[in-house]
Amino acid sequence: MKEFNCSDTEERNASFNEREILWRNKFSEITGFRDTKGIEIFQKLRRISNIYDVIVNTGLSENEVSGPRLAILIRLYVDETIGMTAGITPTFLSHMQLVSKNTISSLINGLEAQGLVYRENDVNDRRIYRIKLSDAGRKMVEERAPFQLDYMNKLASGLSEEERTQLLELSHKLLNSLLENSQLKKMNFHENHLK
Repeated sequence: MKEFNCSDTEERNASFNEREILWRNKFSEITGFRDTKGIEIFQKLRRISNIYDVIVNTGLSENEVSGPRLAILIRLYVDETIGMTAGITPTFLSHMQLVSKNTISSLINGLEAQGLVYRENDVNDRRIYRIKLSDAGRKMVEERAPFQLDYMNKLASGLSEEERTQLLELSHKLLNSLLENSQLKKMNFHENHLK
């Protein structure tokens, strides 16, 4: 089998494209389907997501906040600024972040240890607690969010303004297609979690 380790960017891209063609042909042969675009889209999106996570979370110091933790802080901050000051339950956060309750618990514990959020019992149901932003968490968002947005815009700068708009529109259509054609539709996932 041909080795795909290349140091030159142009050679690496050609090698990657060759590997994709080989994979597509073999997968078509195995499944009997000529159209493999559905799985290719999801593989590409997963790869982009994984690379994004590595880029955003690499080299963080002990005092810095990872991408998923910052997303929670921003969510809490935005909710506060629009008058939703009751805080957010861990269950709701796990649905919003599309991660397990264990993962959300770990993220919240880390934010709490850093003094960026705190827990407060729900006023209507003492069995439930809500996550709220601390003053330090609010300050972190105000300081980090502009830099984070600028950095994310730079990461996407290989696309024109029109291409970025088109990609967002297509991503939204794909998201709706996922929800319409999956078991999540039966769970009212779209209505409950994508507002």
